Amino acid sequence: MLFRSMAFFRGEEGSVKFENDGAATVTLASTRSWSLTINKDTLDTTDHGSSSRKFVGGLISGSGSVELMYTASGSGTETGQFITDVLTTQDNANASFELFLDTTGGKKISFLGIITSADFGATVGELEVVTCNFITSGTITAAI
Repeated sequence: MLFRSMAFFRGEEGSVKFENDGAATVTLASTRSWSLTINKDTLDTTDHGSSSRKFVGGLISGSGSVELMYTASGSGTETGQFITDVLTTQDNANASFELFLDTTGGKKISFLGIITSADFGATVGELEVVTCNFITSGTITAAI
């Protein structure tokens, strides 16, 4: 019997890079977690009179969130710029996102997107966490 060893990725290996000023993407050092859901619409192509449905894939979209630990560094930091992007009106969806599955390789999901909400909260004695939700705009690429 042949056994293959598999390398699993742990949560501490994931990170987020973000850019919204036309400069290089920078790592958000305070990232606690991120999630992304990618959806594909389907189109019904069933012939009239068929007894089984047939589908083809359609448009692709995505949405997700990034959970950040709030730091005392203020709004001049990359984390502050990420959080305050939700305050941009007439947003052209030009923010560049890179969600990494590992820290040393190039396993990542990239897209342009818009920060759609930021949830702030504070609990006495706990780290302050800000959750930013986003949607993708345009092509999503994956190097996984």
